[in-house]
Amino acid sequence: MNAEGLLAHYARIADAPDAIVRLRRFVLDLAVRGKLVAQESGDEPAAKLLERITAEKTRLIQAGTIRKAKPAPPSEEAPFAIPSGWAWSQIAEIGILSPRNDAADDMQASFVPMNLISAEYGKPNGHEVRLWREIKRGYTHFSEGDVGLAKITPCFENGKSTVFRNLAGKLGSGTTELHVVRPLLINPDYVLVFLKSPHFIESGIPRMTGTAGQKRVPTDYFAYSPFPLPPLAEQQRIVAKVDELMALCDQLEAARAQREATRDRLAAASLARLNTPDPDTFPADARFALDALPALTTRPDQIKQLRQTILNLAVRGKLVPQDATDEPASEFVKAIAKAKVEAKLNTGDARIKAAPDPMPEDIRMPLPQGWSVQSFENLFLFIDYRGNTPTKTSAGIPLITAKNIRMGFLSREPREFVSKGTFEKWMTRGFPKQGDIFFTTEAPLGNVCLNNIDEPFAMAQRAICLQPYGNADTKFMMFSLMSDLMQLSIEEQSTGMTAKGIKASKLKPLPLPVPPLAEQRRIVAKVDELMALCDQLEASLTTGETTRSRLLDALLHEALAPAPTVNIAEPRAAVSGYVVSRLASRRNFGRTAHMKHLYLAESRLGLKLGGRYMRQAAGPLDTDIYALEKQAELAGWYTHSVETLPSGHEKVSYVPGKGIKALAEEGVAVLGDSRAEMDRLIDLMGGLNTEQVEIIATLFAAWNDALLDGHTPHDGWIVKEVREHWHASKQRFAPAELHKWLGWMRHNDVVPLGLPPRTMQQTTMEF
Repeated sequence: MNAEGLLAHYARIADAPDAIVRLRRFVLDLAVRGKLVAQESGDEPAAKLLERITAEKTRLIQAGTIRKAKPAPPSEEAPFAIPSGWAWSQIAEIGILSPRNDAADDMQASFVPMNLISAEYGKPNGHEVRLWREIKRGYTHFSEGDVGLAKITPCFENGKSTVFRNLAGKLGSGTTELHVVRPLLINPDYVLVFLKSPHFIESGIPRMTGTAGQKRVPTDYFAYSPFPLPPLAEQQRIVAKVDELMALCDQLEAARAQREATRDRLAAASLARLNTPDPDTFPADARFALDALPALTTRPDQIKQLRQTILNLAVRGKLVPQDATDEPASEFVKAIAKAKVEAKLNTGDARIKAAPDPMPEDIRMPLPQGWSVQSFENLFLFIDYRGNTPTKTSAGIPLITAKNIRMGFLSREPREFVSKGTFEKWMTRGFPKQGDIFFTTEAPLGNVCLNNIDEPFAMAQRAICLQPYGNADTKFMMFSLMSDLMQLSIEEQSTGMTAKGIKASKLKPLPLPVPPLAEQRRIVAKVDELMALCDQLEASLTTGETTRSRLLDALLHEALAPAPTVNIAEPRAAVSGYVVSRLASRRNFGRTAHMKHLYLAESRLGLKLGGRYMRQAAGPLDTDIYALEKQAELAGWYTHSVETLPSGHEKVSYVPGKGIKALAEEGVAVLGDSRAEMDRLIDLMGGLNTEQVEIIATLFAAWNDALLDGHTPHDGWIVKEVREHWHASKQRFAPAELHKWLGWMRHNDVVPLGLPPRTMQQTTMEF
């Protein structure tokens, strides 16, 4: 069992989804498998304990205290291995099932309903004090120290079970949805550990009987399923260790909550300073926020807040500086008004009507210098297909409804269609153009996106197309409508309780902030740039969660099913032999690729090969590779030759020797369960050239080092670390090239887990 290794890595896995829950389950699983505490040879064996329990049962039967139990069914096959000194038993064998109490009617006792039984280990049962005569009939009986298990769904699946303690009068009764056992001569808390263990619950779920919502664990499963019984002394040690580790989990959980709260406060403070900017400090505040937020964002909702802040700044004119040479927005508004008049003259469209211009004070923000304000109806022609939905077909011309209009993008799912005939009859109110804005009027209210469809399509159901009268940057208009400022204005004009909607007559007069056209385009470019940063942060967040989950999986697997010890004197040489045996015949395999595969065997697979990897030109570089090559030649494993290429660079090739087969077999033993992953990495990178392998290993190392230091870096940081904080030669790799290979790594699941070793000789990492 490697619980120490798990705790050593905890700082890097603490933010994995359900990390604490899984750690608690892990502790319970180790406990019932005999892997939580050491066995001691002086302990009375469990077989002797069972003999004493049997003798005690016989005494109680002879005394008339209990009835003789019915014969137990045949024992099931042992579900897992247990230590020597333990014994497989059954709950029915180690205790008294469904005990009954006999007490005076006027005696005080405890009543325990289901809601006072906790699913959490270590949380005692609650109780209500009643007179015994009130609760002795129609309920399940128990006494101090008995163990109860909730048998009904979802209480069983959630782990509701308890050792009844602190009972008034030392006895009680409670919900009928309980199985109860009175343990004899064994620690009741160990029985509770077993009942809360993942093995017992997961094995019991398929055995439940009854209808949905009323499924129950049968008595036979509770009473006769295999029960791993340790010696009594070891039971006490197990319970003490479980209590200790659960208390540690409580501390870790509290620390995580505190860490989350601190990050939330810092992120909220950073965003608040941007949302209510101080003109004198805003540039510095913006730089600080954008530099700090990657380290403060650990949840998707925080990225969403950052995106919304960017939009809020954009619509307020705080995202890019105003340029005094820009043509004022008032001129842009005049041009739109002129285009609206011309559209009316050219088409005679009755929907185009004269409407008053809003005033600057009609909008809830101070307008920046050069900005103006205008209403929906003076900026856009409303192409409105709300109302009845056209008859749909299984194929034909696409139909776009409110379900396709998402916030900021147009989804083609769900895919719905109308016939050509229906299309021609239906689309009589106008055709959307590429770049027009789609707006949902209800269910959901206020979703906006741009039309990017270049084929004929029909519109229907709770959607309006906003078609600008003149030359406007509709992407800026979309960003404006996505901001809190405009979303609040739209919501205030809506009606309805559960499903809010807005009428076109309420939407048309609403004012929108209008910057100069040139500034609209600068704002769009900056928003796109910052949204790309948000995309990177989101990708890093997803990758970080995946990495922490995989590391936790690996550590739990190692602890529950540790690989057998391999007695090989030269594990590094053995893995080297395995790699050379697989790749020596490939022209592109040389010393650089050889080193990188050994590095990944340690940092990706978690093998301990003793490598010391330096941040040098060909790094991660382990200079011991030269000694390893000499050792291989002397031992007859493989030889190497050096060829000078026309470019002046040296090319190292390997030729397997007579001893390579035996060495590669030792490599198989060292790799163990990791062999399949090693083979996958070899197959993935075996077809790449030396420079590509170097790029992947260097990106991997920079990323992995950050994880080892407790950070979750975004792609921009990783690229900067490789080019600026590694070795000058790495600057030959263009940022675009490095970003491309980071994408390749994610696509092919070649991402680090934060496993040692860390590369050495590097400058301080900047976060």
